[in-house]
Amino acid sequence: MLQALTGGAWAQVVRSPCLALVGTVPAAAVLFVPVLLGAQWIYPWTNREIFVQHHWPHKDFWLTLPFFTGRAIFVFAVFATLSVLLRRWSEPADEKAQTRHLRTASCIGLILYFILMTFAATDWVMSLTPQWYSTLFPTLLMTGQFLSALAFLIFVRCRLGGSTPKPFHDLGNLLLAFVVFWTYVSFSQFLLIWYGNVPREISWYLERCSKGWQFLALTLVLIQFLLPFVLLLSREAKRDPRRLGRIAALVFGASILNVYWLVEPSFSPERIAVHWLDPLVFLAVGAVWTIVFFRNLSRLPIATEVAPHA
Repeated sequence: MLQALTGGAWAQVVRSPCLALVGTVPAAAVLFVPVLLGAQWIYPWTNREIFVQHHWPHKDFWLTLPFFTGRAIFVFAVFATLSVLLRRWSEPADEKAQTRHLRTASCIGLILYFILMTFAATDWVMSLTPQWYSTLFPTLLMTGQFLSALAFLIFVRCRLGGSTPKPFHDLGNLLLAFVVFWTYVSFSQFLLIWYGNVPREISWYLERCSKGWQFLALTLVLIQFLLPFVLLLSREAKRDPRRLGRIAALVFGASILNVYWLVEPSFSPERIAVHWLDPLVFLAVGAVWTIVFFRNLSRLPIATEVAPHA
């Protein structure tokens, strides 16, 4: 959607991988079904006794399993519909109407994305600790989504090769910008909550900055900010697909660890731990998603050259 509204050389070289990514949304919806089926073992608010201990009249209304399920179905229905429309209107054509439809859908889609992901971030991640809240957290999660998707796109495109250095240089600059922006949003939330020192807010960070989880947090500072930041300052690194691909792979791997750090301490606040299901579920879900992605990618042409006017 950003490509449709902004254009540019970087958009042309990653257009096919982007469309392949968009095509995985229906698969992601199916992969979310186990979360809905196992919500009573995942989310503490499914035990209604928690609302007896706390005065949460608004959360008592919002955090109910039928309403939670309905919201998730609605979010995925909207995103799946957008997925179909964007792929259909992104097919090569000379019709101006098709381009107009794509831009209109992208404009509306971006607005819907930010609205729906605000609710989804609250439902799917923040409600793992129902006594905690942060108005900045959905922005943090969406920034992480864009950063990880961009890193994955760059890695795949660098592995495919076959383009001039300029688009890779642009992609490297874009990756550097969002590494810095992710760090800014992450630090902003941490600073505001830590400075406010409100027990119901700061408890979330206390769980993630002690009992061994602090080492993972420091690792994220190193491999998701400091190291990529230094490496991406090099013009040569950004113009070399092999080096840029390795940096993108580092950022993508760090994004996976970041999601783990956001989620897992809610289940194991007393000590850092890796349950045997954690890598198993990650590999299983990742394998299904990867198969769908590369199947979609195999059906799309890969741009190897950039139009002179781009």
